[in-house]
Amino acid sequence: MAMVSQHRSRSLLTRISNLDLTESNCSSHIGLKFMKQLKLKHTHSSNEFSHKTRVCARSKSLVLQRNCSMSKPVMTVTWEPVAPLGPNAAFHACALVGKTLYFHGGIQDASSSSVPSKQFFKLNLDTLLWEKVAAPGSPALSHHAAVVLENRYFTLIGGWNGKKRLASIYVYDTVENKWMEMTHQGFPSGAGLSSHTATLTTNGKVLVIGREGSLRTQRKHGNMYILSGSVASNQFIYTSYTNNIISRSGHTVNLIGNNLYILGGRSDMLFEKFVGIDYKKNSSCMLLDSIGKEINSSHQQHLEKLPCGRKHHISAATNDFILMHGGETFDGKAHAPVGDLFLITLKPITKFYQLHSSQLCRSGHACIVLPNRIFIHGGRSGKNVINSGLYELKITTS
Repeated sequence: MAMVSQHRSRSLLTRISNLDLTESNCSSHIGLKFMKQLKLKHTHSSNEFSHKTRVCARSKSLVLQRNCSMSKPVMTVTWEPVAPLGPNAAFHACALVGKTLYFHGGIQDASSSSVPSKQFFKLNLDTLLWEKVAAPGSPALSHHAAVVLENRYFTLIGGWNGKKRLASIYVYDTVENKWMEMTHQGFPSGAGLSSHTATLTTNGKVLVIGREGSLRTQRKHGNMYILSGSVASNQFIYTSYTNNIISRSGHTVNLIGNNLYILGGRSDMLFEKFVGIDYKKNSSCMLLDSIGKEINSSHQQHLEKLPCGRKHHISAATNDFILMHGGETFDGKAHAPVGDLFLITLKPITKFYQLHSSQLCRSGHACIVLPNRIFIHGGRSGKNVINSGLYELKITTS
């Protein structure tokens, strides 16, 4: 089926700050054309990396602030188990509808990593009790993405069905307890999506970011699509937004204000930023705000060189901070998922901090962010372990 696109909505993305950060895997971009679909606006004021930045001689790489503090951190961050008897799942999809978390699909057996599951569970946040959802028509998928439409429809986008990547859209109606497959158009014929992201915007449309590919090939550049439509019409349309982005797979995306942050999904260029996106403003997370404020007040030394590239990690965001955990690195040192936990401060300039953590090593896990709590579920650990537990982020200071 032919791709639906609007040529005038494609942007030319240009690097706004380099400052010899190639070794630090850092990239920042802006759009130079007005974007009709999401209103990407031209700006000249987004250079966050000051040209007055200096190097701290005692440290290993570039410092992204003027003063170098060697104070030790006073905060400890741990993942505590809260609901251990959930579904074994990695590379699965989850979303919150009301006070209920829904978890779908993924890989259940690390030795059969190409075989996706159709399992479907829900978790009541008040009782923290798991329940298997009995509804016919659940698709077998892994490496897919989920959003919630109209505060009712748990919507799955793309994924791997054991044979090929898909652009299909499946909807679970949480009121009527039934699955539906939607019709769709606009995505390149023979191509599909896996290890991509789907982000709901303010106008109810979904921003889909990932590299498309057939069973045997992957395009070398990335793609952004706008997915629009409704469950009532049983039809969704992919509209090409731009393909002038870096190719990524297994990345995360956060919309904060009108800025779009993309993390990981490749061996280099860990961090990308786009400005001028028409956004769904993130809900505030008091827990993450507390971590960020503690970091800012403790004078903890930030990283002078960005972490190595990684994929299949998770990230959580609030207005001024992004938390990143786990994943699989590309540095050749780790053949299993890592437990690294980083805080990224976004104002006044972007800085990365490594937090003390319990070193819960995971990749392909799911992240749930509430106004005052952050959870992760499942994921792969070691070489062959697929996990089932739900963990909650806790902080202590001393």
